Amino acid sequence: MQNESHHKANGTNPGETLGALSSVLLPVVARGAVVRRPVGEALATATGGDRRLISTLRALRERHGDDPLPLSYTGRRIALVLAAEDVRVLLRGTPDPFSPVGAEKRGALAHFQPHGALVFAQEDRPRRREANEQALALGRTIHPEARTIAAHADEEARALVAALRNAGSLGGVLDWARFSRTFDALARRVVFGAFAARDRRTTDLLRRLRARANRSYLSPVDRRTRGSFLDRVRADVDRADPDALAARPGRPCSEERPEDQAAHWLFAFDSAAIATFRALALLTSQGTTAETARVEGLTQDGLDLPLLRATLRESVRLWPTTLMVIRESLRETTWRERTIEPGTAFLVMSGYFHRDASRLPYADSFEPAIWADGRAEREPAILPFGYGPAGCPGRDLVPMTVSFFLRALLRGGPLHRVDEAPPLRRHELPASLDHFTLRFSYQGTAQGGIDL
Repeated sequence: MQNESHHKANGTNPGETLGALSSVLLPVVARGAVVRRPVGEALATATGGDRRLISTLRALRERHGDDPLPLSYTGRRIALVLAAEDVRVLLRGTPDPFSPVGAEKRGALAHFQPHGALVFAQEDRPRRREANEQALALGRTIHPEARTIAAHADEEARALVAALRNAGSLGGVLDWARFSRTFDALARRVVFGAFAARDRRTTDLLRRLRARANRSYLSPVDRRTRGSFLDRVRADVDRADPDALAARPGRPCSEERPEDQAAHWLFAFDSAAIATFRALALLTSQGTTAETARVEGLTQDGLDLPLLRATLRESVRLWPTTLMVIRESLRETTWRERTIEPGTAFLVMSGYFHRDASRLPYADSFEPAIWADGRAEREPAILPFGYGPAGCPGRDLVPMTVSFFLRALLRGGPLHRVDEAPPLRRHELPASLDHFTLRFSYQGTAQGGIDL
């Protein structure tokens, strides 16, 4: 027993450190922390990277105990969080003693929102945070501008369905490229108003900047492109429709650079697009759970679509769009048996906790009911949108917006999954789901006989 405690206190050996880094950090870099790389996603799926991450962290916890596990990475002090209860400590202890703004995040976001709330001076963050929460109506399941947002979702979805049907049997496939263009237009509508729907240039500039941000502070900022992007965003903020997010009460006033905050909203909607496309895979899966969610979309005409909102949350739980949550300690912290130095980056790997079968009987299942009966809320490490003082202020807005869009797509007609992968089942869902390879169609034969 003494030897075991000594081993836990001393942390990992060099072999374990190398194995942990190769299973935990390298896949995040390969896939892209700020914008996803198709090659990285394909590699993670083909090699079982997400499943290997889960097994690696589970093994480290069995060998070293529950305390955050210190590692050294290119001179950077990091600690892997292994226990669900510690996730609560970190998120509720934000921003002091656990800052959400580390060197990596600051370096990445500087590429496209250098003065956003996430990287603003700590003393000013509460004010900026409050403005965000007011604009996005945090805590309200149905946003005050829900009817306008639903109308935007309906219009974009109807245009997409019409384009797919008019393309005929050879061209009517809903792939990621086509889907993301439509969702980007919806995001611009919600943020700025209907006039911005066809402004692809703004989104293209943001995507270029985010590609550089994948390398964080290791890549120099493209100031010319960033300036062009932020100028366009600022112009759109200035002429935003009265019912758009950028015109909401509480939005940052002019001297607080509202273009940076609007840029972050556009950035966040990209993750929502990935989750929504994967939600379509859940809705075309086998079983009564998916069927019940589909029926809600086909029959409910109001603004309250709880099953479709829960489907979006399940998509993010099962296949997190934020692969890693980071909190950096501002001072020395004490855990159970370990004291960890200030300036340590604590890494919370979402996939490990969301798919922890030792804690969650529904870990690998499509279980939207957990968002209605309180099971998800009681779990400290289920964090599709985070929680605590630095949780995502859009965690109510995004599921609502997506529920309207999913409903409109379902009403476009029988939708089929037509790519080559086997059909999803409610249970034993894969640890990875490469959104770049998903294909759907309103024509042809449903994959595995599934028909919406």
